[in-house]
Amino acid sequence: MWPLAAATLCAAVLVAAPALPQSPPWLGRLSGIVTGGPLAPAHALVLGLALALVARGVLLRRRAAWYGLVVLAVLGVLAVLTGDDAAWRLPLLAAALGGLWLERDRFAVRPHPDRVRAAVRTGALLVVAAVAGSLAFGGVSVRSVGQVAAGLGATGAPMDGAPWLPGVLGLAGAAGLLVLVVTLLSPDPPPPPGDERERARVAGLVAHPGSDTLAPFALRRDKAYVFSADGRAVVGYRVLFGVAVAGGDPAGDPAAHADAVRSFLALCRTAGWRPAVLGASDGLLPVWGSAWGRLRSIGFGDEVLIRPREFTLSGRQMRNVRQAVKRTVNAGVTSEIVAERDLAPDLRDRLLDVASRSLGGAAERGFAMNLDELLTGHHPGAIIAIAFGADGAPIAFQRYVTAGEGLSLDAMRRSPGGPNGVNERLIVEMIEYASGHGHGVVSLNFAAFRELLDTEERTVLEKAGYRALHLLDPWIAVESLYLFDKKFRPSYKPRNVVFRSWSDIAWLAAALLALEFARTRPARRAEDPVTEPAHHLG
Repeated sequence: MWPLAAATLCAAVLVAAPALPQSPPWLGRLSGIVTGGPLAPAHALVLGLALALVARGVLLRRRAAWYGLVVLAVLGVLAVLTGDDAAWRLPLLAAALGGLWLERDRFAVRPHPDRVRAAVRTGALLVVAAVAGSLAFGGVSVRSVGQVAAGLGATGAPMDGAPWLPGVLGLAGAAGLLVLVVTLLSPDPPPPPGDERERARVAGLVAHPGSDTLAPFALRRDKAYVFSADGRAVVGYRVLFGVAVAGGDPAGDPAAHADAVRSFLALCRTAGWRPAVLGASDGLLPVWGSAWGRLRSIGFGDEVLIRPREFTLSGRQMRNVRQAVKRTVNAGVTSEIVAERDLAPDLRDRLLDVASRSLGGAAERGFAMNLDELLTGHHPGAIIAIAFGADGAPIAFQRYVTAGEGLSLDAMRRSPGGPNGVNERLIVEMIEYASGHGHGVVSLNFAAFRELLDTEERTVLEKAGYRALHLLDPWIAVESLYLFDKKFRPSYKPRNVVFRSWSDIAWLAAALLALEFARTRPARRAEDPVTEPAHHLG
């Protein structure tokens, strides 16, 4: 689409350039080829800016941009036929119309009905406000209301009323035109989250043995879904700032993952969204790339995995973990593992209090490896590991969710002042639980920038990055979380951010930051809500 977009942008420049101070005469003659005659400077600037926006819409395959170019070409043809424009322009305009007609199927992103309604409302509001303002303040009589429309179009036709009115109406009309163009060229608005029926389908796919360890987080209640054609795999995603962010690999049968990816990317094309994936595994990168044609990827860290059948507390390397567990035993800490749905109401309330105090009243945030609805029993397969102090009161808990044949850590919370080693104790006991219940893997926290933290030989740039992570650790806990996980001698699974183009990087960064730092759906008490926690060392 870039040749047509480039031609439209050149037309925009030619239209607007003569309005610039001291533009050469030859530029005005070239502009006349596009406009058919000289334009007032204000008209030229507004029309040039609108055409520049349309050029971007052409590049993004917006059908509204195609409509706009067709309307302009048709108006030009009518002007020639009625004698208002030079006859020599007719072949050029006819060729432009023919080319646009041949390319019509490539403009797949149709204006969303909500955008069309918003444009209609904006235009109607502009006309009503202009008429009302002209009657009330501009000195225009009721018989001269028709002149207001000419004023909004900045046609230069004479008007009754105050001398300042034509300028104000022209400015309002220009602003309205640009707002309408931007509105109609915008991508589709975010879809509503999946309903309970869809989420029940997704839960069945999450339980499939081939599902990834990040699959359970597709069950967040703020995600929408797109399924493979046969319904055997699904991608959960959210749309923010025009970026559709999928959370990890598709859930469900691996044989249908590629089709689910294609379905997601096809939806992004027709909706005009920029596709992105947060947490894609290395194995799916070729699938994402081949389905779109070309996608970029950046490795941004590793998922921390433990194989229960290979895990042992024996050996010198596990001494720190053994000592942490021993401290809790000496402190009289006991533990229990229970299905979230089986929690007694009183215990649930006390655990929610632990979560609230652990966060210090802060709102819960996260997207990639966080669920919502903490301790409500809403999510199937959620398991709670609970630590009780010597007095029998709960002092810490961790929530794990079933992921295919494994378990994934979702929330880790400890009361302030609780004994050290409680988190290690609960992880060890959950690993033992997983081994006894046939789970092949336990997924712990995410180790962002692990390779940067793990190496001792760093370039100058890497040293600067490491220093920044170290200094920011009190707030972002990247290094401390990595060191905590490292004690368990885990394996690592690289995770990647996948995106369409480097030109999307600013929108992508804004969307990912907003998603990761946005509040998650709160956990619910009987009356007052308490927010659901994420991964933190507490």
